[in-house]
Amino acid sequence: MSEGIVLAPHQLCSNEKAIELHPYTTTIPRAATSDFGIAMQKSATATRSHARIPWPEWCTLFAYAALVAFAIPYHEPIPDEAQAWQLARTLPLTSLFKTFIRYEASPGLWHFLLWVLVRAHVSYAGLHWICGAIAVASTALLVFKSPLPRYLKLTLPFTYFLVYQYAVVARSYVLVPALLFMVAIWWKKRPLVVALLLGLMANATLHAAVISGGLAAVYVIEQVRSERIEDPANRRTFLLSSLILLSFYLFAIWTAWPPHDLMNHIAETRRLQSPSTPSFFAKFVVSLCMGICPKPWVLSIPFWFALAFCLRARHSLFYLLPVLFFAVFCGAVSCGWWHAGLLIPLVTCLLWVTWPASGIKVGKPEVICRIALVAIIGQQIVWSASALEFDHFNATSPDLAASEFLRPLVQKGATIAVTYFNDPYLHAYHSVGILPYFDHNIFLNQPDSFWSWSSNNPTEQLFKEALPSHPAVVVVEVRLPRPDSPISLMDPTAQILTQAGYSFTHMFCGTSSIGYIQEEKNCHLIFQRSVPFSYPKRAAPQTAAAAGR
Repeated sequence: MSEGIVLAPHQLCSNEKAIELHPYTTTIPRAATSDFGIAMQKSATATRSHARIPWPEWCTLFAYAALVAFAIPYHEPIPDEAQAWQLARTLPLTSLFKTFIRYEASPGLWHFLLWVLVRAHVSYAGLHWICGAIAVASTALLVFKSPLPRYLKLTLPFTYFLVYQYAVVARSYVLVPALLFMVAIWWKKRPLVVALLLGLMANATLHAAVISGGLAAVYVIEQVRSERIEDPANRRTFLLSSLILLSFYLFAIWTAWPPHDLMNHIAETRRLQSPSTPSFFAKFVVSLCMGICPKPWVLSIPFWFALAFCLRARHSLFYLLPVLFFAVFCGAVSCGWWHAGLLIPLVTCLLWVTWPASGIKVGKPEVICRIALVAIIGQQIVWSASALEFDHFNATSPDLAASEFLRPLVQKGATIAVTYFNDPYLHAYHSVGILPYFDHNIFLNQPDSFWSWSSNNPTEQLFKEALPSHPAVVVVEVRLPRPDSPISLMDPTAQILTQAGYSFTHMFCGTSSIGYIQEEKNCHLIFQRSVPFSYPKRAAPQTAAAAGR
């Protein structure tokens, strides 16, 4: 009998390939045993691999992508989306960066991306799908790479700013979550990559630039505390990273540095707002609250205490420096609720970087912080549902409907002028939202295919000069504080148009929502000197009688 291994009878049954045995022995050859073991090992490996597939993460990513894809077709772009698109669409790259971006009070990374997309023949509608893809990629980083427990990382993507404001709305803020999550991934690995990511973030928006500066300060403190900087090789890498980051910061400052005539416009706006301008402290507090929990906003305060309590227990309280930088900047300059939402991905990044290693006992500060996070996430998800439902069934912008109404007039060569009712801050800015739907500037009194924030903007003066020539259509921009606010046709501009032989014929309105309530209403009022055309059904406008409702 050849040398072999004796098996018990119950070991002879297997789903693997059959092994021929001598009828009078339970001994099998060693070669056959080797094949048998390899097959069993492959089967066990495949089983373990199948068990390790992160199905909850994949399901979350699929649900997130489906929700964003469902929301995008029903979203009407707002003027802020149109303004950046029009700048990138109509200007050469040198003029864009040397002259015009600085009027936007923003660095130029987003405008550069749009400039590339326009030259790649991406449409205005296609831009929103690209933004959705960026948001899906950000969510993939969060759910697959972060150390957060599943009850946090699988629910955070559905918070208001991550699923709607920084995904469906095509603005520069869509870049920030992706950059913050990549910073968290590389934070403890590659200083050069961290410097590159922080530099790109600084060129996305001014508020993101402030956050980038805060994170850079935290990184320096972390390097000094860990004494890694004392190693000569690490010191050289750190200095090179610092030079790269400083170059990005200087470029962002050069791009966004405001020109003199923009400062005049800002000064005039602040003078008009001076009786109601909130104090530094008020803006400081509001910036920390309205993006976390908009209603009631005071619930945001316990959250920040819980977060500080948690980071202190982790010996990482200084990681709140980016939040402090952000709030100080908001208090000194300005902060909208769309800016305040940047704190959601920022807090996620900070918790990601400082998250305790597995196996460490969870103390009371951790438990309190996680409970606070769950409460905020739950509230934000309700906010998301409200925003998505409102955007689905209501017009957040009147631009698309107004453009469809105006298209047959433009095709017939009608002259169109633009003006505004009493709005000393924005003037006729909202008219820019109509322009992406045409291949040229349709307003005879607006010199450019975008809005100029210069104090020397001649649009209104050119309107007064053009009115005696009787343009066929006058589009009047109106901004109201509430959705139910009536439009007064007793405005001096309306009276001038009536005396010039114009009639108010149609109105297109859109309403924006903040939190759970609808806030500002923007309208395009149409004044004409002739009988209106037969309008397309899809662009069926409201009648003039509806203006007073």
